[in-house]
Amino acid sequence: MLDIKYIRENVEFVKKAAKDKGFATDFFDELLERDKQRRELLSELESLNSERKKNTDREKGKELKEAIKEKEEKLALALEEYKRLMLRVPNPAAADVKAGTPDENEVIKEVGKIPKFDFQAKDHVEIAELTDTLDLERGAKVAQSGFYYVKNEGVLLEQALINYAIGKLIKKGFTPFVTPNVAKEENVVGCGYQARSDKERQIYHIEGEDLDLIGTAEITLVGLHTNEAIDEKSLPLQYAGISSCYRTEAGSYGKDVRGIIRVHEFRKVEMVVFCKPEESDSWHDKLLGIEEEIWQDLKIPYQVIKMATGDLGSAAVRKYDIEAWMPSQNKYREVTSTSATTDFQTRRLNIRTKVGGESIYPYTLNGTVLALGRAMIAIMENYQRKDGSFEIPKVLRKLVGKKIVEIKK
Repeated sequence: MLDIKYIRENVEFVKKAAKDKGFATDFFDELLERDKQRRELLSELESLNSERKKNTDREKGKELKEAIKEKEEKLALALEEYKRLMLRVPNPAAADVKAGTPDENEVIKEVGKIPKFDFQAKDHVEIAELTDTLDLERGAKVAQSGFYYVKNEGVLLEQALINYAIGKLIKKGFTPFVTPNVAKEENVVGCGYQARSDKERQIYHIEGEDLDLIGTAEITLVGLHTNEAIDEKSLPLQYAGISSCYRTEAGSYGKDVRGIIRVHEFRKVEMVVFCKPEESDSWHDKLLGIEEEIWQDLKIPYQVIKMATGDLGSAAVRKYDIEAWMPSQNKYREVTSTSATTDFQTRRLNIRTKVGGESIYPYTLNGTVLALGRAMIAIMENYQRKDGSFEIPKVLRKLVGKKIVEIKK
């Protein structure tokens, strides 16, 4: 959420920033009108309450009491509409972010050597069938398409990735969590997860409950401090969360339907940082550096993408994606991202801290350490052998307990 005073004083800039992100701007006049109404009602209530305190006449006091009640009811309605409109205002992109559509995202770095095979590269589905490490068919039978089983050495590999990532993050000062896989709607919306349209909303809602299945542990990690004051001395807070994640993938029919590139349920290791405003840009570089370090450890080629405004979403002011090389597709595919969100989330969730005696909203950042399904795809395909078996990256071999995942006879 933005400061309403900032919106009032910079309304044309905020409207353009929203448009650059692909969000609607036709509600700003109504927002400013509701803001004006809210301030007028607050002023009128303050005057009525002041008059009531000074008044000694019983009959007049009764009239004032009724007038105050009426104003309070009007204010409650005005505040509800005001808040609804405020939640629609996206966070403007940082000055260094390119204004443009997702097609205009910038490749800023390529790292690693693309593997050359002396055989026709298989995709992860065929490799998983040969090694008996995934079962998509039974996942669809028991749940539906987009859900799957991980089995045999696939389980060992997934657990190794988790242990490797968490071990690295602990050494870097992160506190590990296994978070709930659900969150109240206020925490989901508070983190900025509202779509440009209902069609784009990717969140499963639990019928009859004020709960949604989370799409990322960012929601549960930031939500840890909803309506709390954070001690300045504890900043920066560095959290690493393990969770299952759920996305409806609405509007994605026909895209990546083969395999586990695009699924409804997956597991992920996520980073969240709370910091002082002046430390945010530095932390964004650090989070990207951690993600890069992991893909370099895994020795899988990747490229770093800086997202244009049209691919940022509501909360992020700047976002980097890492795309790993996928041999079967002969292209890079997204495997991680990291975003800076300024005080957008902490304002919405009422998370405060005091810096130099002044009450402020701390800044938040987030970054995916590993989306485990996509990491496994990248390993299977980049480390594949001619017969369909695949090697385990050297950094994971002790954790998995073997060098090669053989095909099952």
